[in-house]
Amino acid sequence: MSDSEKNKKPQSDRKYESKTRKCLMCRNDFKSSWPGERVCSNCKQTSSWNDSSLAA
Repeated sequence: MSDSEKNKKPQSDRKYESKTRKCLMCRNDFKSSWPGERVCSNCKQTSSWNDSSLAA
């Protein structure tokens, strides 16, 4: 086994289903690929999402 194979991030055994969720920013429904995806792609492209000075 090579060093790069030893240091690889393990793959999750969990199979995520896409699910319709409400975006935490605009409150519109969107198709989420995994449970931690809670902001839609449209909101992720806005300046308020990308402005790191707003992060707490």
